[in-house]
Amino acid sequence: MNTRNIKTIMKLAGKFLTIILVATAAALAAGCTAADRSSANGANGAAPNTDAGVAEVHPAAGTTPSGGAPSAFRAELKTEPAEVRAGQPAALDISIKDVKRGGNVRDLAIVHEKPMHLLIVSNDLNEFYHVHPEPQEDGTYRVSHTFPAGGAYKLYADFTPPGAEQVVEHLNLMVAGDTRPAVALVADESGTKTVDGLRVTMKPDKSLRAGEELMLDFAVADAGTGKPVTDLQPYLGALAHFVLISEDGTDFLHAHPMEKTKKTDTRDGGGGGAHEATLHSHGEKTAATGDKNTPQASASEVSAHTSFPRPGLYKIWAQFQRGGRVSTVPFVVRVAAAATDAEATARAADGDSSPPVSADGIKVTVSAKGYEPARLEVKKGQPVKIMFYRPDAGNCGGEVVFPKLGIRKKLPVGKTTVVEVTPKESGELAFNCGMGMLRGALVVSQ
Repeated sequence: MNTRNIKTIMKLAGKFLTIILVATAAALAAGCTAADRSSANGANGAAPNTDAGVAEVHPAAGTTPSGGAPSAFRAELKTEPAEVRAGQPAALDISIKDVKRGGNVRDLAIVHEKPMHLLIVSNDLNEFYHVHPEPQEDGTYRVSHTFPAGGAYKLYADFTPPGAEQVVEHLNLMVAGDTRPAVALVADESGTKTVDGLRVTMKPDKSLRAGEELMLDFAVADAGTGKPVTDLQPYLGALAHFVLISEDGTDFLHAHPMEKTKKTDTRDGGGGGAHEATLHSHGEKTAATGDKNTPQASASEVSAHTSFPRPGLYKIWAQFQRGGRVSTVPFVVRVAAAATDAEATARAADGDSSPPVSADGIKVTVSAKGYEPARLEVKKGQPVKIMFYRPDAGNCGGEVVFPKLGIRKKLPVGKTTVVEVTPKESGELAFNCGMGMLRGALVVSQ
């Protein structure tokens, strides 16, 4: 082979290599563009769909309600039609995904008589709807809803997967069509509202401060006679339902209803047993009605045991049923900041001082992540000294309750609170916060 032929071959090989490199670069660029587009869709809450009649909506990024840790379950929403328009009915299909195992989660636990509670609110919190998607054969949960106006809406899917804790997923949805003027959120001057012939007075049992557990007491009277009502009907297994949402929509609380007598029992050192029993009552009997087929006079005062995670404005919706009609009564409150260091010092001067952490104690930190550690290994018959420390108010852990032992203790911010127990039986001895949302256990061995 002469030199000329060799040069020709090398020139052709160079051109061929250039073509391959250009093609490869183009393919990589296309792939990166597709990946960027997919990521952007995930960020704004919408995902591409080949079915033009169905739109997919995923949980809003970074909006885990109440600052909780990421859940092992995720809610995904599809709408039919794809573009939801004001004044036109739309099907909302929600599927619950197991993040680790994949696939739809079926057979959600029945909580307050329903497998899923879907709370729909407008961005300004002026509109509120409490609906219940029903299970479908494909494992999704569907409900039909008509949005009265266009604009941004927030959807909170409240569900409990089998064998898991309650989950609240936050989804954003844009509705096409004419919008209405936004309604500014303003704290109420009066704690009394009249709706559907019910006069409802809300009164907190102490000042509203971020991170502090309290009772919101609701007294229900007949608007015509002014007398306390005695004919409230169970609505979804309870005499009332309460939903609280912060002005920016980040914090969502589905408060637990309690009868006035139940509230008194827990305050008298009942160990939380009565309160715990009313958190999710789904049986054939309720404390208010006894046998569901036997009409009885209802309580006229119901309380919500709750805690506001952050300061600011919150809207509260209290729902009651009377005469077969569900009435929703709204309230707006302003929550003050958590107690300052000076206030904590003042409380300490009044005797609220923290005992030192002892070497033989087990320290448990209480935060928005829960109890750390949440499971404590102890021995049967041996005294245990648990040192609960709550560094900040950004959680609902203002009390710790050992239901079986009748122990209930306050956990002030920045203080160490000692709980001493002597387990008498092997197995697990549960403890929880006053609202039953943070849970832990002593694992007692022989």
